[in-house]
Amino acid sequence: MRLRKFRVRAYRCIHDSGEITVGDLAAFVGRNESGKTTILQALTLLNKDEQVSDLDLCDEMHEELKDEIRIAEGDFDFNQHEREILKEKFPSLPDIKKIKLFRTNRNQKVQYEFEDIELGEEKNKGLNSWENFSKQIIEFLDTIPNHLRIQVDTKFFDDVVPKNQEIFDSEMAEFSNQFHVIAIQESSVIEEWEKIYEKPENQFTNLLSGESEKSALENFIASELHPRFVYFSDYKKIYGNINLNEYLREEKGERTDSIEYVEEFDKAETVRNLFYLAELDMKELDEVKTSPSKCIKLLNAASNRLTSKLNPAWKGDPIHVDLRYNPGNILSVVISDVHRDGTITNTGLLNRRAEGFKWTFSFIVNFAAETQRSELKEAILLLDEPARNLHPTQQMGISDLLKNLAGSNQVLYATHSPFMIFDYTPGNLLVVELDKRKHLSRIFYDYWNADDKTLTPILYGLARGQIESIVDREIGTNSRPIIIVETISDAMYLNAFDKFLKDPNISMNPLNIIAAYNKNSVLPLAIFYRNHGYRTFVLLDNTDESKQISAQLVSNDFSSIQTIFFEREGKKLESIEDYIVLEDYLHPVNQTYEIKLRQEGFSNITPQDMASKEGKGNLEKLKKIWQEHSDDDWGEFDNEEITRYICEKITLEETDFLSDKTKDQFRSLYRLIAERIRQYQNVNTKPNLDKFQKAKI
Repeated sequence: MRLRKFRVRAYRCIHDSGEITVGDLAAFVGRNESGKTTILQALTLLNKDEQVSDLDLCDEMHEELKDEIRIAEGDFDFNQHEREILKEKFPSLPDIKKIKLFRTNRNQKVQYEFEDIELGEEKNKGLNSWENFSKQIIEFLDTIPNHLRIQVDTKFFDDVVPKNQEIFDSEMAEFSNQFHVIAIQESSVIEEWEKIYEKPENQFTNLLSGESEKSALENFIASELHPRFVYFSDYKKIYGNINLNEYLREEKGERTDSIEYVEEFDKAETVRNLFYLAELDMKELDEVKTSPSKCIKLLNAASNRLTSKLNPAWKGDPIHVDLRYNPGNILSVVISDVHRDGTITNTGLLNRRAEGFKWTFSFIVNFAAETQRSELKEAILLLDEPARNLHPTQQMGISDLLKNLAGSNQVLYATHSPFMIFDYTPGNLLVVELDKRKHLSRIFYDYWNADDKTLTPILYGLARGQIESIVDREIGTNSRPIIIVETISDAMYLNAFDKFLKDPNISMNPLNIIAAYNKNSVLPLAIFYRNHGYRTFVLLDNTDESKQISAQLVSNDFSSIQTIFFEREGKKLESIEDYIVLEDYLHPVNQTYEIKLRQEGFSNITPQDMASKEGKGNLEKLKKIWQEHSDDDWGEFDNEEITRYICEKITLEETDFLSDKTKDQFRSLYRLIAERIRQYQNVNTKPNLDKFQKAKI
C-alpha cells in the first residue's frame, strides 16, 4: 500500500497542511523549526496502535477542536498483489484500488473510507466470518442434550477473533478433544460436530472478522493490509569496546548508572543492532570464549557477515569490520581500510576514527539493523535528518540505501542537504516553511514559490548540472570566454549596462559573467575554470586584497592579459561604481536612503559632502559618511542595494538620471575587456588541454 496524498490538521504547529501529494521517495526540505519533524510524526498517527495525545493538538485551534476533525488522513493505493488478496477474500465486491485512512481528535481508532465502492453495513448471516462461525457453534451446542451442554466451556467462542492460525488451531483442537470426552456416549452428536469441525470454510484462513460486509472488509484490512509507518530519528553512536557483562545486564533490565567502559562506550540498543547484523549469538559466544580457536572461528564468521552487510552503503574504499574478544569479557570493534589493490591499512579500534566516520558507521549499523529486523516490506519509512554530520560522498552512500529501500517501501524523509535531494518532481520534493507571525507550518507542493532562504539547499542541488558542466572539458574548450568578478554587484552592473548601451561594436553579446562568492573564492574559482578548458579572465578592483589576488594568479600560471583591473584613461579605479559619474550615483543613493532612513534624520548626500571625505573611491567615502552617523542608527552603507536600484531602473527604461558621460565610461570598460580577450586569443592560438590536468590514478 502506498501513500499518495495526505493532510494534517490541528497537530502541534500545523493548522492545516492542505492536501499534499507525495511520491515513493519524497524529501521534506525546510529550515530549522519549520515543522519537518512534525509532519513526519503526524503521519505516524495513521498507524493502528498509535495514540493522539491532547498535548499534541494545536492550542490555537481550540475552537475548531470542540468539534470532531480529522487530525491526520491519507489516501492510499493498493498494489496489484493486495488487490488480488482482497478479490479472493471478497469475491462479491468490485476491484478495490484505493482507501482513505484517517484519525480524529474524538476517536482513537484509525477509520477507513472507500470512495469508489458501496459497502453494506447491515448484518449478514451468510458472511463467512468469525462472528458468524462462533454463532454457528453456539447454535449447534444449543441443540445438544442439556446435560452435555452445561459441561461445554464456550469461552473461546465468546472472545474476539484469534490473533493467528496457531492460536486458532490450538484452541479448536482443545475444544474438540473436550467435546469428544463429554459426548463420547452420543455418536450422532459427535458426528454433527465433526461436520462443522472439518468444514473447509471454517478453517482460520477462510474466516473473516465482522458481522457486516463493511466491518469484515475493514477488519481484514486492519489485520492484514494496514500500512506501517516506521519512524527513525535517533541514531546512536558506536565507539569500539563493548563490555559484555554490562551489556547483558542491560539486556536483562538490570539498569546501571552507565554501561561505559574506560572513557566512551556503546549504548545497549546500538550493540544489539551490531550483533543482529553480525548474526552473533551471545550464548554461543559465551560457550566458546574459553576456547581460542572456536572463539576466533565464530567471530571471524560474524565479522564477515557484518562487513558484507555494511559495505553496500559505504562510499569510497571498502572497510572490513573485525570483532575481537579480549580479556575482561570485552568485545572490540576493529576497522580496517581495504584498498582496490587488496592492501589493508589503518587497522585500529573504531573509537580511534574521526567523529564523522563513527557517526556514518553507527548510522548504517542502526538503520540497516532496524530495517532488516522489521523485515520492512511495503512499509512507509519516515526518516528525520538521515544524513546529518555526513560528508557529501557518504550522503550519497545513504542515498543509495534509501533508493534501494524505496523499491519495496515508500520513503519520506526530512533533510537540509542538497546532496540528499534526488528528485525534483513536485510530490517527491516538498518544502516546509514556518509563518513566524502565527508560528504555523505551511507545506509547499509547488516548492519554487517558497522563500529563497528556504530554497537554498534545493537551489544548490539544482545547480549540480552546472557544476558537472564546469568539469566537462569538452564544454569548457568550446565555450565563450568567461569573466570572473569579485562580487554580485560587478556581475549585475556588467550585464545591465551591456543591455543598456546596446552597442554592437563593444558588446560581448552576451557577456559570460561568473560571480565569485567573495574575494577569497576568486583565485580557486579561476583556477578551476582554467584547468577545465575555459578561457578565463578575472576582473578586479584596485584594492590591496585584489592586488594580492592578481599576484597569486600570476604565480598560478595566469598571464597578465587575463587579469583585468578596473581603469579609466590609464588610471586604476577602486570599484566598478567609479565608472558612474558621482552625481549620477548619488541620485539612487539619496532616493533609496531618503525613504529607508526617514525616521533617522537622513539628508541628501551632495558632491561637496563627498569631496570633504578622504578615500580612494566613492564607495569608501560613502562608507565613512555612514560611519559618522552610526549613532543616528544609519547602519552600514549597502552598495548592493544601490546596484539593484540602478539595474532595476535600466530594466524599466527609467534611466534619465544616468548621463552620457556614465555611458561612455562604461563603454571604455567593455572595450578594455574585448581588447584583452583579443590579445589572449592572438597569443594562445592553440590551447594546451593537458597542461593543467592532474594525472589520472
